[in-house]
Amino acid sequence: MSAFNLLHLVTKSQPVALRACGLPSGSCRDKKDCKVVFSQEELRKRLTPLQYHVTQEKGTESAFEGEYTHHKAQGIYKCVVCGTPLFKSETKFDSNSGWPSFYDVISPDVVSFNDDFSYGMHRIEISCSQ
Repeated sequence: MSAFNLLHLVTKSQPVALRACGLPSGSCRDKKDCKVVFSQEELRKRLTPLQYHVTQEKGTESAFEGEYTHHKAQGIYKCVVCGTPLFKSETKFDSNSGWPSFYDVISPDVVSFNDDFSYGMHRIEISCSQ
């Protein structure tokens, strides 16, 4: 996964509605170190096979094929698993990588950066920290 391979982390640009993701109101979302946990069974039911593969099995979708590669609507991109807001549409740019690219995150606390040395190169995997 490359630094630009972010499509699998986000859902379409729209206002964040955590209840739609299965989080109860009053969840631990307000507590900094509280991780949201979903069972694998629940995730398999709720996510598409591609979303599950990419978010849970470190898969990658094909470049230039995702529905958000050329998405231009204004809004917030959020984690497809837990609903955490990750990126604002104003920070999206065309990197010619085939995946949505953003030059900033909503908050550094909401993402994790991990080195990826696969395929003979150094890339940075960006994922939701929840």
